[in-house]
Amino acid sequence: MATIEIGEKIKEVFDNRHMKLTDFADELGTVRQNVYRIFKKRHVDTGLLLKISQVLNHNFFQYYVSTPDQEETEQINLLKTESTDANKQLELSRKEIDYLRRIIRLMEEKAELVQQLGKEPMILQ
Repeated sequence: MATIEIGEKIKEVFDNRHMKLTDFADELGTVRQNVYRIFKKRHVDTGLLLKISQVLNHNFFQYYVSTPDQEETEQINLLKTESTDANKQLELSRKEIDYLRRIIRLMEEKAELVQQLGKEPMILQ
């Protein structure tokens, strides 16, 4: 990830807002000289960066978060597809197990009937 010159980003957003420097300094609770220093900083305390983000209505933290590259995105999509396929296979397997359990139950009932018929005396006509 590239080094972020956060002061430059703050100055850029500040300029685009067409805000007065004294108003910006007042809202930050500081003086104009400190605002000029902020514009030159490479790093800013997170508490101050949060306040600047609120005053300028801009998320400066986004510059510190990397986004997935194309290869990572493709891998994520492949994993999603594989996960969907695995879930479909799992559902089919559950249905098959359910079906086999019903067959076993029917076979057990049939075996029980056959066994009962074998114990009962046959009536001859």
